[in-house]
Amino acid sequence: MDFSTLGIDHGTQAIRFYVLPEEAHFEIPREGRPGPVMEIIEKEVPLERIELVGITYAMGDGINRITDIRKVRNRGVLPGKAGEPRGTGTRVYDEIASSGLAAVVIPGLHRGVEVLDPRFRALYSHCASAEKVSLCYDAYLKTGAENFIVADVSSNTVTIGIKNGRFLGAMDACLGAPGVIHGPLDLESLRNVDKGLMKANEAFSEAGVAKITGHKDLSRILRPMDDRDRLALEALVMGVAMEVYGFLSLLEPEVVAVSGWAGISQGVYNGIKEALRDVAPVVKLGRYAAARGSAEIARDILAGRRDFLGIGVEF
Repeated sequence: MDFSTLGIDHGTQAIRFYVLPEEAHFEIPREGRPGPVMEIIEKEVPLERIELVGITYAMGDGINRITDIRKVRNRGVLPGKAGEPRGTGTRVYDEIASSGLAAVVIPGLHRGVEVLDPRFRALYSHCASAEKVSLCYDAYLKTGAENFIVADVSSNTVTIGIKNGRFLGAMDACLGAPGVIHGPLDLESLRNVDKGLMKANEAFSEAGVAKITGHKDLSRILRPMDDRDRLALEALVMGVAMEVYGFLSLLEPEVVAVSGWAGISQGVYNGIKEALRDVAPVVKLGRYAAARGSAEIARDILAGRRDFLGIGVEF
């Protein structure tokens, strides 16, 4: 291979980058104001070597296919927000878009993505943000499985099912299992929104298991220091296991892949592995799996591939 591909993951804590075949990887925290993005990239790989960039951005619900960045409007998202926008991901996207580098934008899983089971498309406008597509492609290449489940556990929890090598459906953070920070709105949250005490997006950002602890030190959920911390950890594992078990009515997984900064921590991963011991082998994906998956998509587009777990390419 005489060229490189660059993958970019617009994650909840950081923007992560992965270069193939060099296997170089690095990240930019979403907090703060890093220097020019292209200069940061060039420290890892000469820009002239990069033949194609694969980039994810937020929900990715404004596009249905892996699309040439020159054909994408509004960074591939529909108006409106969910979660906590910080601006760093927008800067990265805009610098890539104006850099002159060839790039493709990877969609999320939403109602417009035809590969999804019609029941998911009928029930949910949005199933998973764009980096989950990259994450699942990396898991597909790593495990060699055609039928598998990915549980991505971080600030939020998203569970994705792949059946016969194609996306089946996904449960996003606002629908099912909570993550550390975000989660579905229960009755109390709905009442608080109706009373005008908070907006729905604020309620979503306070519905994760961190609400159980009574403090803001998220690291204590992963390494509990008291009973409330341990309860939060156990509730997180329970929610993930329940969501995975829900997918068993739709597919028989050969493997369950766990990812996300919380999911790959030892306490959470061991808890999930134990909870799913009778389901399938449980494997751990790396911190850079979504960024690597984006680079793998770019690499394989250059090799002629035009179908990625059922999602087409417009390039």
